[in-house]
Amino acid sequence: MAVDVLDGLNEQQVEAVTATEGPVLVLAGAGSGKTRTLVRRLAYLIAVRKVPASSTLAVTFTNKAAQEMRARAGDLLGRPLAALGPTVGTFHAVSCGFLRREAKHLGYPAHFSIYDEDDQKALVKEALRDLGIGAKQVQPGAVMNAISRAKADLLTPQEYTREVADDYFTETVGRVYERYQELLKQNKAFDFDDLIGETVRLWQEFPEVLEQYQTKFKYLLVDEYQDVNRAQYIWTKLLAAKHQNLCVVGDDWQSIYGWRGADFGNILRFAEDYPQAKVIKLEQNYRSTKVIIGASNAVMAKATRKADKVLWTENKTGEPISVAQVEDEVAEARFVVTEVMKLAGEGQRPAGMPADIELLPDQDEGAGGERATFQLPDYMAIPRYRGNREMLKQFVVLYRTNAQSRALEEACLRAGLPYQLVGALRFYERREVKDTLAYLRLILNPADRVSFERAILSSPRGVGLTTVEQVLKFSQEKTITPLEAAESAELKLAPARQELLLRFTQLIRRLHKELTNYSVADLIDAVAIGGGLTDHLRDGTSQGEARLQNIEELKTVAESRAAGKGPVPLEKFLTDVSLWQDQDTFDQRKGGLTLMTVHAAKGLEFDTVFIVGMEEGLFPHSSSMDDPKQLEEERRLAYVALTRARHKVYCIYATNRRVFGSVVLGLPSRFLAELPPEMVEATSPSPF
Repeated sequence: MAVDVLDGLNEQQVEAVTATEGPVLVLAGAGSGKTRTLVRRLAYLIAVRKVPASSTLAVTFTNKAAQEMRARAGDLLGRPLAALGPTVGTFHAVSCGFLRREAKHLGYPAHFSIYDEDDQKALVKEALRDLGIGAKQVQPGAVMNAISRAKADLLTPQEYTREVADDYFTETVGRVYERYQELLKQNKAFDFDDLIGETVRLWQEFPEVLEQYQTKFKYLLVDEYQDVNRAQYIWTKLLAAKHQNLCVVGDDWQSIYGWRGADFGNILRFAEDYPQAKVIKLEQNYRSTKVIIGASNAVMAKATRKADKVLWTENKTGEPISVAQVEDEVAEARFVVTEVMKLAGEGQRPAGMPADIELLPDQDEGAGGERATFQLPDYMAIPRYRGNREMLKQFVVLYRTNAQSRALEEACLRAGLPYQLVGALRFYERREVKDTLAYLRLILNPADRVSFERAILSSPRGVGLTTVEQVLKFSQEKTITPLEAAESAELKLAPARQELLLRFTQLIRRLHKELTNYSVADLIDAVAIGGGLTDHLRDGTSQGEARLQNIEELKTVAESRAAGKGPVPLEKFLTDVSLWQDQDTFDQRKGGLTLMTVHAAKGLEFDTVFIVGMEEGLFPHSSSMDDPKQLEEERRLAYVALTRARHKVYCIYATNRRVFGSVVLGLPSRFLAELPPEMVEATSPSPF
């Protein structure tokens, strides 16, 4: 053991680390050392209690949290955690591993595909067509969201129809849901929600499989327990049932994902589920000033349903919260940018860094890496930023909706201020990257109809949508794979078109047969060249060149994952890509001003936080006004926003804001009125 795992912990943290037997609930307030406690508990089990590392399982919600837990526990134990054997990962990643091993019980191959939102929407549209339902009758996106919510609640299509369907839309969802599941099975694919739900079904229908995993994992740790939905709740309860050495850590005050099925009532009911449970509260905050903690407590004081705890800190009192009224979203962005430049200029410059550097905006940092094309208003008179991006990483701008980022991006570009936009178009969502990944998925899983369609249509080869639809219809009628259908003479296509289809299928079949002879990077080369993607994108334009570079970057990702570890199986590479999350793209070490939604900021911390759009109807959002439960969630969201800050918080609201082309009058958010007056100062907008 590298260090004493109890060193530096407070009394409550020590209790949470050492109470290893039986169910334990750790109610951990914001900034109270939750991750530290969870990591120390894992290390304590292995190093002090001498529990076999392979008997421990720690699950969380984000890849970043899992990576941090692995790294920190490895440092404590003096060895990389992977070498010791505990399982640490997200609910979805861990479940995917279970399903890869046990898929045969559910009638699936181990190399099943995992469908993302675009794939799911394509399949919903196919289900609608099969049922003769026009896209104008119901929105595919709305149907997809309803199906996702049903899966989070562990409702089968039949149960949804019986228990939920009571109008035209929900009755339609029930029919589409059933057909959608049939199509998933035909494609040998699971969607993101299935990774949890199908694991639960596996365990419920095959008790002997559940028994194996219960025996293996004697100690279960669950992070962010307030965010579990019903499927994750049942998943946890089943796995922990045998030994009941279950430790859940969370904060009901930070439960902000009700819209995707999370039920923070699970954490409030933990003592009812496990009457012998020990409840430990971590209430001392190590992150923020007394002012920030006092303001945060004041906002949560109005909450009607919450655990009884009081966040406190021994940190300094700190600066008051600055509240600024601005004219509109343009003035709001101008105020934020000029204030950031002023504060960054007063900060401590890293040693050896030039004192005066004028930076141009980073074109690769904007909306998903696409070149910014904003029309910058002439009246936005903002000074140029003369500094370095390193000085900016201590600042974040938080907003309620993604649409609010545009004015902020414009102001950053106008000022030459480097920034990171979190939650924009992700690398893996870019068209040419998704086209390449469709080829790779089809090579691994020839039954994947969605990937077949995307891959074959990704570059002009004389095969159009009509022909592809004919192939897919034939494959469905004959219950064969799309590749088998494309090779069939029964299609009776023109010889030239049949030849083009055969070239495509021969490429896929050859690579599938010789899969073990190729690295993932080699496969990317093979499909980019053999599939015609390279020729199609090499059109002499800067956009085409940028897209080619994205395919090269995908190769770089594949090579970096293999570096020093030997070849990474295609199945693992595609699984990792499927489980990628928005926060995974955020690297605070890169510097630059961070722009993100409050939801995306959960789990992060910064020296200075700007919360923009603090108006009624925006924060809290208008969709919550008639629903007390949603309004409570908006309150918890405000608490999360405030507690991201270590030293300073700015709250900004506009008297006018352009929303969907119309100007709306803004009233200050009710959360501003709830801040203690002695902790607030009015701040005038910058004169620039």
